[in-house]
Amino acid sequence: MSQYEYKLNNKKSNGVSICQAFNEAYNSESREFNYIVPNEIGIGEIKRINCSKGVKIIDYKLNFIEPIEIFGVSRTPHIDMIFCLGDDINWEIAGTTEEFKLFSDQTYIGTSCETRKNTIYPAKTNLHLVEIKIPLLKVNDIIESTYISNDLNYKSLEHKIYGKYKITSSIQVILQQIFTCPYENIIKNIFIEGKILELVAIYLNEAIYQKEKIPGKISLSTEDLESIYKAKTILDCDISQNISISSISKCVYLNEYKLKKGFKEVYGAPIHTYVINKRLETAKTLLEKDTLTVSEVSLKVGYSNMSHFAAAFRKKYGVNPKEYINDIRE
Repeated sequence: MSQYEYKLNNKKSNGVSICQAFNEAYNSESREFNYIVPNEIGIGEIKRINCSKGVKIIDYKLNFIEPIEIFGVSRTPHIDMIFCLGDDINWEIAGTTEEFKLFSDQTYIGTSCETRKNTIYPAKTNLHLVEIKIPLLKVNDIIESTYISNDLNYKSLEHKIYGKYKITSSIQVILQQIFTCPYENIIKNIFIEGKILELVAIYLNEAIYQKEKIPGKISLSTEDLESIYKAKTILDCDISQNISISSISKCVYLNEYKLKKGFKEVYGAPIHTYVINKRLETAKTLLEKDTLTVSEVSLKVGYSNMSHFAAAFRKKYGVNPKEYINDIRE
């Protein structure tokens, strides 16, 4: 019996090949799997990477001409880390009246022993999901390693990691690096598995530890939160531009005080620090692509002064960008 099984609910649907692709992506033992959506169904692709000890990374980019309804069963205990990078998506939980929804720019982490879900993939919607499935035994090893922290106990941490969180810039960078790995064969395996551990570490730090450290001095309404999310989107759209807090405040209809305090409360860093980190993380990714010079990367991420860029890069990563590019491209 397959560990994962997907079936079409509508027999007349033309989504047979997408259903077959789901089954192949989840059950095949091959190192990598790639599927291109047929033109008669829509556009998009599914990519899957199998890592050691049963870890799977699946990247979905889908846009269907007509709605496709798929019923899925998962029979193996694992942790799901799901990242919604496109439009919102929702699942019906089979046998219940419950519905699970994930909004754009949101991540979910939780356990799954045997899950049955019914998903209606809507038409003309840009769906982009990255899913990382990690066997529970491997996750428990990672979680238990944090037990050495005096201010946390294992049971409370185990409980807190389950839920929905905003996707941070650091997590976005790691996801991008996984799917643009510059290496091949064994080195690629080591690189990707290292990135998964880095992703888990960043996730635990930003979604749990930072959340605990940030004081709840401001009561944020739903409207305030939406404004802060919109502010982040504005910053992320073009990190090379120096946008003033005053301008952002007017765009999101939130006063500067609430914007600055609220942004730090939600993302764990002041706006200025967030922008610098985002620029440097993007610069690191661009340098790894083997197509741009250091000066070109510097300009792309908003640094007109090469010395300032080099100093900031060295402060964050402990190495000059020129040295980094020489090491990574050898």
